[in-house]
Amino acid sequence: MRICLVAVGRYCNDPRARTLAGSLARVGHEVTVIASGRETDCAAEGVDVRFIPTRYPVGRGRLGKLLRRLQTRGMRERLHHRKLAAAVRDTNPDIVYPTSEPAVAVAAAAVEGTQGTVARDPRWVNAGPRDLVDLAPHNPELNVSPAGRGGPYLTPDDPRKPHTPEPGRYQHLRVALCYRKTDTNPGKYLEAAMIRSGMKVDLHTEEIDWNTIPADTDAVVFVEGPYPALTVKGRNPGVPVLFWVHHGEHHIPTNLRLVERYGAHAVLLAHSWHLAHRFPVPVHRFTFGVAPELVKAAVPWPDRKYAASMVGGQLRREGGTYARRQQLVHDLETALGEENTAFVSDVTALEMADIYAEAKTIINEGGTRHYPITMRVLETIGSGAILITDDLPGTDLIVDRKHYFVLQDDVVAQVKEIVAQPDKMAALAAEAREQALALHTYDHNVDDMVEILGSIDAAIPPAARPTLSPMAALIDDDVEVQRLAQFGLSDLAGELSSREVWDGAERISRLNPDTMEAVAIGSDGTEHLDRALRAARRYIYAAGDIDAIEEYVAGELPDATVTKHGDLIRVDLNAESYRVLAHERTITT
Repeated sequence: MRICLVAVGRYCNDPRARTLAGSLARVGHEVTVIASGRETDCAAEGVDVRFIPTRYPVGRGRLGKLLRRLQTRGMRERLHHRKLAAAVRDTNPDIVYPTSEPAVAVAAAAVEGTQGTVARDPRWVNAGPRDLVDLAPHNPELNVSPAGRGGPYLTPDDPRKPHTPEPGRYQHLRVALCYRKTDTNPGKYLEAAMIRSGMKVDLHTEEIDWNTIPADTDAVVFVEGPYPALTVKGRNPGVPVLFWVHHGEHHIPTNLRLVERYGAHAVLLAHSWHLAHRFPVPVHRFTFGVAPELVKAAVPWPDRKYAASMVGGQLRREGGTYARRQQLVHDLETALGEENTAFVSDVTALEMADIYAEAKTIINEGGTRHYPITMRVLETIGSGAILITDDLPGTDLIVDRKHYFVLQDDVVAQVKEIVAQPDKMAALAAEAREQALALHTYDHNVDDMVEILGSIDAAIPPAARPTLSPMAALIDDDVEVQRLAQFGLSDLAGELSSREVWDGAERISRLNPDTMEAVAIGSDGTEHLDRALRAARRYIYAAGDIDAIEEYVAGELPDATVTKHGDLIRVDLNAESYRVLAHERTITT
């Protein structure tokens, strides 16, 4: 596909935008960048960068100077944005990426009246009628991996019919299932369904060694999960590999690296289907399912004790990503009474199922970071409750539109209106559950997975991973690290091209505490040592004379874990994130 990035700021000084451009080029797209400013040498391999002057007319003549002087700031900005949009349109793009929210309007203007679309961050303002986030679910042809389209599952052309999968139907198959097994990872429901199907399932929760897997293994399936990512040893002898991805934008750089690490032949994408073009392999829609062993609907809808419920994180914190969620919880508890509501965090999956079995309505609010069709959607339907959800593009491909309600500003009035219609809502909830059990259980997912495996040519070997310096290899092992400040290690930007590598010394005046996921310090990069160390939020990597760093860690970071790797050290700050700490790595049944 032809993809154009448009930057109204300083593109060459923005590692985030440059990393995005490089990522799109590496997976096989034709990438052009239209950027404000003067021509500078900051092009990456496969990326054509074109600069548009910020002031018009161009030139040093007296008339030009006079005309520029007469322009107001607003006039100059409007003129420049029109020039940017025209330059973008000239590239005849299939997809336009604004690199910041102010560039969304430029991107929207560039594709107006064309077949192009705008791939904006879902947190930013909507791009209008050609917004890819909105269009992709129902128009998969607008958003295709360079490796080709995936199957028709969960598209308007989905041919699948309601059915009940037969237990034991895949006794002839043996599959290695690889995932970090926790109570909240959906991989455990897929595993249970695979076992019900009769498959021989070999479970790997820490690493997989291609040299030791049984010769009769038919496929390997990786499931995205908490970090650290599983280790892969050896070389795939020709077995099909699938990778189930169930997070959106904020995990996409990591998941692209994992496609490479795992040698995936195809990606199974649970939601955020506007991201399909970001992957170098075919992408198949593969949503969450109803887990019949978990969710029940034994309590009649009119007899349930909770008018509204939700199990989720940050329900009572103040502000941040989930500020709206917190306000919804407060409003509903205040209006309906805490005895008639159940808003809880930090419970087990079984405890969640017990709560949902007593809920009439369940609120699904996803925060501001992305717009996923969460597990909560099908947990709600499977529990026989009424779903009240964010208007998430593509939900109607999973749940019939008449079976759920879009979250309104006055959620209290909305819940009261629903609860006041017990007969109608009981019938609606029962019908929704019946349809989900006929189409969208994890047992159905196993059928889709087997069909997808049949489309894979596993004889095509994955590309060899590049050889990295010891420091780059150490960082690369922490696959989730995306934003990194380097001190005295300028080569890291080239070696870790899929990451945002910032020059810490150049940014030192703005390098506040906890502003970088990680910092990497070379033997010649200790001039700003104290400030550099305080900037790290998750990891510190260091080379050379490390006595001062170890002393700092011992005095300031008593909870950190220090490991030595030859002449290098890695300091794990054990920060809260999507991960499983070493002492927590136990198998959950």
